[in-house]
Amino acid sequence: MKILIFMAGFFPGKKYGGPPVSIDNFCSLISNNDNQIFIVTTNHDLGNKEKYQDIMDGWNNRGNCKVLYLSDADYNKSNFENVIKELSPDLIYLQGLFQKCIVSCLLLSKKYRVNVLLAPRGELCSGAFKKKYKKVVYLILLRILGCLKNIHFQSTSEEETRMILKWLTSNTERVFEISNIPSMPKCSRSNLNKISGEIRVVFISRIVPKKNLLYALNILSEIRSCVIFDIYGAKEDKDYWKNCEDVINKLPANIKVTYKGVVSHEEIHSIFAKYHVFFFPTFSENYGHVIAEAFSVGCYVLTSDQVPWLDMNEYGAGNCVSLDNGSAFKEDILRILELNNEEYAQVRENCIAYSKIKLNIEDLRLKYNNMFESMCLS
Repeated sequence: MKILIFMAGFFPGKKYGGPPVSIDNFCSLISNNDNQIFIVTTNHDLGNKEKYQDIMDGWNNRGNCKVLYLSDADYNKSNFENVIKELSPDLIYLQGLFQKCIVSCLLLSKKYRVNVLLAPRGELCSGAFKKKYKKVVYLILLRILGCLKNIHFQSTSEEETRMILKWLTSNTERVFEISNIPSMPKCSRSNLNKISGEIRVVFISRIVPKKNLLYALNILSEIRSCVIFDIYGAKEDKDYWKNCEDVINKLPANIKVTYKGVVSHEEIHSIFAKYHVFFFPTFSENYGHVIAEAFSVGCYVLTSDQVPWLDMNEYGAGNCVSLDNGSAFKEDILRILELNNEEYAQVRENCIAYSKIKLNIEDLRLKYNNMFESMCLS
């Protein structure tokens, strides 16, 4: 099968968040002698017009896929059509609903009669569905143009399935609920020492309102014990980061906050291995690759209840808390803070065990292959 993916940003970019991770992992899982994967994307990182240095014109072979990097001026319907005619793909796999390429690709898929799998990537979930009225008009337009007729959709959670059925299609047979593919650890598990009364906490994500860093800072401001809090991620929303800095500058001396900059995906696992808690009070995640990556090396996850990992509490690997319950976040930080090295070692084991239960790679491979087979038969 020849699979063609259109997406706004991909590696070597560092600032596009989860979608490049999802697709790179997808390519590693699915690409083989029977499946060829091609990606069309832009040639620069988010918020940076400078062209990537280590790419060439034409198709770039990344081992698990081939990538065509285009300038913003060339990332258009005409070139999308040229690629479709060149490759004659069996499937077009679209990432997100509100990307620049979506309408053009959907119209071209009709013209050339190519199967389409569209993954909204959480854009319809409640925590991400902001400026709702503009988006509703856009979705109505897609329906009027017939763009959504007879295509398939990938959901990664029950909430996303409900929203797809509400906004995009009423045909349940055209919606596949199947998880994103996690990244496998590139380093050994964490063996970080834990002293009672001290804690190392990390935030890794884009710095935008949706990821809710400001909430985490406000919770930590109430802690009176020794906390090291390191922040990694692109300052995508400058005004929001300024609000965060205002809080950071008023924190008590026992809370030591450091902004560590943008991190490459290759470094993620080794960074999580240096911390006791990943504090991530996000407004919404349809999957949350960073959550899976934290678990895989034994880092406890404290997050909101707007993620599809709600059973982490049952395994003692983390805690999903309502954002309306700030005191519960504080209490969990205090609980982990007081653990000694032996007690935290059990938490670490819980995280690793939970990761192995949830991240069954061979099962995911089978599900994706079954999805493709089902699409071809429909």
